[in-house]
Amino acid sequence: MNILLAQFENWQTALEDFQKNIEKELEEIRQHKAEVRQMKIDLIDHLGQGRYVRDENRIIISAPEIIIGDTDKSGMLLNGSSRVIIRANNINLEGVGSGATDTGSIISRAASIRQIAVDPGIDGTESVVKPTSEIVSQARNLTLRSDDAEGFFSSSAPSAGTGIHLSSNSMVSIDATKSSETQSEQLENLEKGLKTIVSDLKEDMKNVKSATASLMSKMKMLVNKDIMNLDAITTRTNYLDIEELHTEFSQLSSSLYSTMTDYFNILSRLAEANRQLDCIKEQKEEVNKMKSSFKEKTTDTFISLRSENISLTSTDGEGNLRTNDGAGIGLAGKQICLTSYGNDGALIKEGGIFMGSQEVEINTANPKISDKNVDLPAEGNVRVVSKAIEVEAVDYETKDGKTEEKSLTKEGSFTVRAEKINLNATDTDGKATGSIAANAKAVEVKAMDVDKEKRTDKSLAAGSTLLLLAEKVYAGSKDKKTKSKSVQVASDKVGLFGDTTVELQQDGKAILQLSGGDASLSGSKTTFYGETTLQGKVTFKSNVTAETVDMKNLKVQTSFKTPYTTEGISVPGAPSTAKLSVKLNEEELKSNNK
Repeated sequence: MNILLAQFENWQTALEDFQKNIEKELEEIRQHKAEVRQMKIDLIDHLGQGRYVRDENRIIISAPEIIIGDTDKSGMLLNGSSRVIIRANNINLEGVGSGATDTGSIISRAASIRQIAVDPGIDGTESVVKPTSEIVSQARNLTLRSDDAEGFFSSSAPSAGTGIHLSSNSMVSIDATKSSETQSEQLENLEKGLKTIVSDLKEDMKNVKSATASLMSKMKMLVNKDIMNLDAITTRTNYLDIEELHTEFSQLSSSLYSTMTDYFNILSRLAEANRQLDCIKEQKEEVNKMKSSFKEKTTDTFISLRSENISLTSTDGEGNLRTNDGAGIGLAGKQICLTSYGNDGALIKEGGIFMGSQEVEINTANPKISDKNVDLPAEGNVRVVSKAIEVEAVDYETKDGKTEEKSLTKEGSFTVRAEKINLNATDTDGKATGSIAANAKAVEVKAMDVDKEKRTDKSLAAGSTLLLLAEKVYAGSKDKKTKSKSVQVASDKVGLFGDTTVELQQDGKAILQLSGGDASLSGSKTTFYGETTLQGKVTFKSNVTAETVDMKNLKVQTSFKTPYTTEGISVPGAPSTAKLSVKLNEEELKSNNK
């Protein structure tokens, strides 16, 4: 009894030393654990509890079928609270085929299976992350299947042949991100939870330490009562008392062993909780350093998908493309790049990027959220750079593997709408070297306000202008063979301003010509209707026929003949000084496109 009591006392002392150093470094904690473990082994040997089988070389358990666990002789589990722990520096599970063509297998089945790459320590209470922390799986075929079935998995995991198959009938999430605020919040919550655990463990430690001290006192009292230390006569006369004492001592030893084992386990858990709190403190410091620049600096996280052919489709389990609301593929990021460049950085010959949909929208609106309202101002830019850019509303058809135009799309339209629209065919020096063509059955260029809803013409835009300006402007004729059948100019005011010449022709002949300040009117016959006034000197170089001529003076140079002649003296009239008044003035148009 004295020997066993001494061992318990040594164990108690070691546990108290362990408690004093419970917040030390991991290596010192493990050293204390090793000391306590050795004392526990010595006690187990004296108490004779459990069965321990060990060989310094190797132990082989051999049978066609081996069951290890808390089972009966038939191999059935006895109860639901049993546990099997395999603990070693290296553990190998090997499923070997019986022949060259046979295959071995390893099957793990449980309601919950976890693989965590941490060092559990010699007692299994630690979770130390080492630099070598890793889980590696390698095979010709890897399959990972998630199924939301209940009660029974009615569908087996699909085989990928050779390759990796990730399959789920609910959700697959691939996440490579770092967080700042979220991680900080998680660390705060975890720290709070660990502090609660530490507080509870300290209370448990206090109680189990008190219970250990109480049981040790009772054991010392029993040892002091040990009458086996008396003489032989007394021992023979008190045999029944001795038996009762030994039974009580055995029961007390068992209780003390269990209590001190709980004491050790609580200390181990408390040491690990303190170590984790220290790790959280360091992680919080790193997160706080990262917070100030988290949004500006890169987090160095990325996901890489590399293959000769990559396909992203929105389908169901039958392979049908989903068309219901909510189905689709989304891409979001500060920069999204779709390129077809080769390793040399140049465009891949015959490479292409194709988009096909009933509706395609490129939107650079910048949402401004205020309460329940959202303002969507268009603040961004869209830039298209290419040698040839085509936008068309044309129906196509494919025959014999060749795609050709079929017809213009019925009611097809192309709309450009902006506060300023600039069609520019100039080179880098600003010289207009290119060309712009508009060709349609009906071409309209106008400056009009439109209906807000229907977008149809409403009225002329107030203060609007239209400028046609070039070194040469052609209207109504492309060449001698291609001419308009009709050209109409209508306005409240029409002005023709020619610095040198204004000329009206018909069939190649000048009908009206204004040049150098002189006006000429020509025609095989010229007819004036209405009252006509000629200001200035008028010269008739041919015969003049008139019904009645009212003249102030008549001067005849050669002859004068009339049935009725009145003799008298002809007095020449004064020269005319009348001039044509200007009613229209040429205006200069200030262009908004400079």
